[in-house]
Amino acid sequence: MEIAALLLFLLFLLTGAAGIILPVLPGVPLVAVGAVLAAWMTGFAGLGWAPLLWVIALAVLSQVLEYVAGLIGARYYGARRAGLWGSILGSIVGVIWLPPLGLLIGALGGAIVGELLTGRPLTEAVRAGFGALLGALGGVLAKGIILIAIALIVIPRLL
Repeated sequence: MEIAALLLFLLFLLTGAAGIILPVLPGVPLVAVGAVLAAWMTGFAGLGWAPLLWVIALAVLSQVLEYVAGLIGARYYGARRAGLWGSILGSIVGVIWLPPLGLLIGALGGAIVGELLTGRPLTEAVRAGFGALLGALGGVLAKGIILIAIALIVIPRLL
């Protein structure tokens, strides 16, 4: 049963890794679900509640970091409220129309459009859009690091 649990977790891990690049998949939370299922399959023998709580906490942290990183990046580069909302809406539209890079392209374009709609000069709007793009990239990087941390918590306990 341990081998089946490990294989199931690895399947969730690979799908979750794809979810970091393809934002329509809830990457890190999906990996956390895989960890819980794998622990359940083994009767919580090697993978008990304490490591699972860490995995769940990391999954929640990844979602918070993804949102906050984009806002911090845009704000740092001078985005106003319209640019921040444009970045969020652009990311959503981008994910739908241009996966997998739509998240990044949408954040950039949405922030620029939002800033231009409020009358900001093009150079300032592009700067805010660049900040939104950097923030979105930072969120993706953070999620990748957290995904690796979860794998390092779970895999040794399933072996």
